[in-house]
Amino acid sequence: MSQSQDTVQNENHSRSDSTAPPDGHQQEEAHQVPSASTAQAEMAQAFRDLARGEQQAAAIEANLASLESKLDALLASIEATNPAEVNGNTDDNPQKDRVSEEKQKK
Repeated sequence: MSQSQDTVQNENHSRSDSTAPPDGHQQEEAHQVPSASTAQAEMAQAFRDLARGEQQAAAIEANLASLESKLDALLASIEATNPAEVNGNTDDNPQKDRVSEEKQKK
């Protein structure tokens, strides 16, 4: 074979290698357990995600506590302003009137 034919065959062989399916050894490497450094990196990322989640949970909890105290203050101010209405003892409460009438009948 001439030198030019060898060159063409080598180029064709190189091209076929790049599109050929991987051999058994290459497939084994793809299915191996991740290395220790990869596992450590994944674990470190998981801990960072966990820490971020805990910070978000703490912030949400603080916001909820703030809302709860504001609601308590609002309810207390409403009760202080009109305690009769809060307890349901109003003249315009027909259900309360009906209950009172039923108690009087007994």
